Amino acid sequence: MGLFDSLKKKDEKPKPKKRPPAAVKKSVAAPRHDIDVVPLEEDVLAKELVKPQLRYLKKIVVTSYADLERISEELQNGNIIIVDLSPLEVKPEVLEKVAEQLKGMVGALGGQAAKICKHEIKLILVPSDIKIAK
Repeated sequence: MGLFDSLKKKDEKPKPKKRPPAAVKKSVAAPRHDIDVVPLEEDVLAKELVKPQLRYLKKIVVTSYADLERISEELQNGNIIIVDLSPLEVKPEVLEKVAEQLKGMVGALGGQAAKICKHEIKLILVPSDIKIAK
């Protein structure tokens, strides 16, 4: 040690210890005894109540007006329907009437319809809670 080292030490004031801010301090809480344990039966019942609805994507080939009732039922059940109208290409007057019926049915149920094939007549019909980005 040199002469100046001893003088430097005397001039320095002891630095106060820094304390962490109150937000950083961890507080240890006592274990809580007021938490209720849910019985297994209630847990299973709760899972059944919030069980998601099972939906399907179904393809229906339309050959007559009778197929329209099946399409309506499937849409009301919340399923997505791919409608193939290509068998009706040989009967343009029936094809036009079926297309109008489908459009009216989807509109009445609050759903949407869109053509999905460029060269064939295929439509997708979705229920009211599903939207088609066009």
